[in-house]
Amino acid sequence: MDSSKTPRGSLRAPIRNIGILAHIDAGKTSITERILHVTGVREKAGNVDDGTTTTDYLTVERQHGITIKTAAVRFVHKGVLFNLLDTPGHVDFSAEVDRVLRVLDGAVIILCAVSGVQVRTGFIATGCRAHHIPRIYFINKMDRRGADFFSAVKEIAGELGEPVLPLQIPTFEDYHWNGIVDLIDMSWYPVLSNEEENESENKGDKIATASSEHHFPIEKAPITEEMRRLALESREKLLDRVSMYDDSLMEKLISGRTVSEKEIRSALIAPIWKQEVTPILCGSSFSDISSRLLMDAIIDYLPDPYSRGCPPAKDMKTGKEIRLEAKPDAPFSAYIFKTAFDADLNTLAWIRLWSGQLREGMKVMAMPFKKIAQMKHLYGINGAEIEKIDSAAAGEIVGACLSYMEAGSTLCETHLQLVYESFKNPEPLVSIALEPTSQQDLPRLRNALKRFSLEDAGLLIDEEKETGRITIAGQGELHLDIVLERLQEEYGLRVRAGNPQVPKVERLMKPVHIEEEFTGDFGGEKLSVTLGISLENQKDKNENKVIFAQGLRLLANYEAALHRAAETSFAVGPSGGWPIIGARLIIERITAPMGGDRRAETAVEVATSAILRKAVSLAGSYILVPIVQVSVEVPDAWFGAALASLQARGARIEAVEDEGVVKSIIAYAPMENFFGYTTSLRSITEGRGIYQAKFDHYGNMNEY
Repeated sequence: MDSSKTPRGSLRAPIRNIGILAHIDAGKTSITERILHVTGVREKAGNVDDGTTTTDYLTVERQHGITIKTAAVRFVHKGVLFNLLDTPGHVDFSAEVDRVLRVLDGAVIILCAVSGVQVRTGFIATGCRAHHIPRIYFINKMDRRGADFFSAVKEIAGELGEPVLPLQIPTFEDYHWNGIVDLIDMSWYPVLSNEEENESENKGDKIATASSEHHFPIEKAPITEEMRRLALESREKLLDRVSMYDDSLMEKLISGRTVSEKEIRSALIAPIWKQEVTPILCGSSFSDISSRLLMDAIIDYLPDPYSRGCPPAKDMKTGKEIRLEAKPDAPFSAYIFKTAFDADLNTLAWIRLWSGQLREGMKVMAMPFKKIAQMKHLYGINGAEIEKIDSAAAGEIVGACLSYMEAGSTLCETHLQLVYESFKNPEPLVSIALEPTSQQDLPRLRNALKRFSLEDAGLLIDEEKETGRITIAGQGELHLDIVLERLQEEYGLRVRAGNPQVPKVERLMKPVHIEEEFTGDFGGEKLSVTLGISLENQKDKNENKVIFAQGLRLLANYEAALHRAAETSFAVGPSGGWPIIGARLIIERITAPMGGDRRAETAVEVATSAILRKAVSLAGSYILVPIVQVSVEVPDAWFGAALASLQARGARIEAVEDEGVVKSIIAYAPMENFFGYTTSLRSITEGRGIYQAKFDHYGNMNEY
């Protein structure tokens, strides 16, 4: 069977919807490529450095060697239909990861054996826990100098709080990684050296196949006695841990009877699905055997969609929570977690089917918009390519062309009105103003930016109607640099870009109480509104609140008018025109026109805006800037220079972690101090340093 094709004979074929997640440069895309190779999808594994990968298919991805947007690959391996989602590792594109976490049944989190747990690893682990996703940790780059499997395991347990359980351990000869011991079947799997691996690629992979299929029982494995002893000790710990979840297994161990591999694997399933146990595997993205063993573990231990079931949905008719059955014969429901464009620039919705079946021509309800959408075409997604399919069933992830589609919306049968939890787009952290070098290019620029924002939840586009000025806002400097590069690469557009700007906010300085009467002419009628309010800052809170005094009764439209006026007034602060955060507005008293018609409602809104603006001016404010958590990883030789460069930009050093050949620096600093730092760090470290910045809080610029 061609592994890249989907079996259409059975809608109940086993499925695995798996996300490949990692901190940047941990080897996530390389692992994906090796998986596609060992499962027969690709004759030869692509290489990130050569720009030949399946999932990093954009020109800018191949130039930078990083994943920018989520890519999906659909294939069959050992009778199981896989939807493999390769996600970005850089923090600037974390909105992509947030979307994907909502549709996964399992995850593989990649760690570098040298660097161990990194900043993004923690956020990924937290996201998996929040969405109750069972996961496997794969400790990659065991073939690198300084690789330390056991140190990485300790970090996963200590820093991430994961209930780790190694199912494999690496073996070494003269400090070089030479194999993997599977602690369940107690076999030793030798690995090829890089030279042998390259030779095998050139010879049609015959050497790799012969070597990686071969394994030795541990008692006969050509490994050192120390490694054999360590393997036996590790297996004892594994059996002791697994027996805690299986009484029959514990009884066998106590009575000294032999326990089979099948019994161990079976006993592991429930605690892994419940996230009471987190399996740990190891290997290298250049090793076929470690990727084969990883795929076996995914099939053995991570759940299928039918076992996971549907997430809770809200019935918009009753307001109650409901759960449909994750079965093909259940009522249809699905979730659009991403919108993108195919090679012909047709808009495509990426859909996770939770229940029921979907066919071409079928009419569905798009919620919460209550719009009828017709299913025009269905596709399997394979990187940059799509494969037309006739139908899909519960558990599948497919592309679809619909008459109406919007990311984050729920699709369901027309008689249903249910909504699955959607995602919230992140607030932008940096913006730049753009203009085309030629006004003739303006329509093309608008179309290109519209396309990019449709694909990227973290990118916001704003065009001022009065001036025509276009501003793009995103999650970081790299994020926006990529947009500019794509405009040139994909559309041939050259634009003039302004200096990066960061969004600031304001906080009120002192509490204010004010009571005033406002009189105005509304549609030829003079109307008066008297308003008594208190205004204060909420310490350590960012959201603005409108509170109505106890016993105060208002018409619903007046209450809505007060909320609108507050939102408008808080949008522009008195010190710099930045939005106000953390304000607490108490409506203590209001005398409004009788009747509550449209003119009276407008009078309430206008009066509240005028009085509140005065209160805000009396309270005064101070400006806060975005403070980011800066993570810098550099080889030991450049540590001093990197540290000095951070301090020169006003960073407050929080921690320094020594990971052998690599040092990791965690610091906090105003975001605007770090514009251009990527280029600076690359120059300081001869291209060896890695830098990421993640928004942490709004703070005072003068503290740094």
